[in-house]
Amino acid sequence: MSVNRFEIMPLLLCAPAEALVSADAPAGRPVTLIVDIVKDWATAAGKVQPILDGRASDSAKGPTLLRIGMPDDDNGQAALSSLVAARPDGFVLSRCGGVADIQKFDAMLRVAEAENGLEAGSVAILAEVGALPEFFLSAETIRGASERLKGLIFDGAALAKVTASQANDATAGRPGAPALFARAATVLKAAQADLPRYELLTEEPPSPEELRTIRDVSRADGFSGVIARNAAQLAALASG
Repeated sequence: MSVNRFEIMPLLLCAPAEALVSADAPAGRPVTLIVDIVKDWATAAGKVQPILDGRASDSAKGPTLLRIGMPDDDNGQAALSSLVAARPDGFVLSRCGGVADIQKFDAMLRVAEAENGLEAGSVAILAEVGALPEFFLSAETIRGASERLKGLIFDGAALAKVTASQANDATAGRPGAPALFARAATVLKAAQADLPRYELLTEEPPSPEELRTIRDVSRADGFSGVIARNAAQLAALASG
């Protein structure tokens, strides 16, 4: 899929390769699938190839992205090139700290595209923020950081872990202060760059009604949508 035609489907799922029994929501609605290989991405090319091949044969299924960490050396560049050879539509760059990370990853993707005979810029990036507070504390705009940057993903669980705060403050009856600030910063930075922004759900199993409430609150706060973490969450979000 050319980056110029890249379009995120309203239903999104992020799950490990072994948990992906089916990437389709009920009624065959298209899904943006994020294969979570962040823990072993450097050796996961063989594991994700069948998933990518299966979805490439049916363009109605929606784009497929791979969630990875930042490649940081020559071995990382080689591993990234092996994943690009599997022909994903894009990557979710986890633990993104800002413009410098986006630009570095963009440059590495450009090398990987050249090595695999792909058009420069044909592989998209979604930057995942939350694990590194400097993203929210920097006044630097992400506008123009990369033409292949297609959106931001906010990981509230990662933020809560790194700040030792609560994602939801039960005493105050609202999200914790770091979460409120970071969610707002994500929306504002994405809006400034005219990019969509998504909220990554936790893996906890709230009821379908609670899931849809979380989705509606997220949208009211300026997010473009939420990202399910398993098939049950995806089905609940698809049903209402």
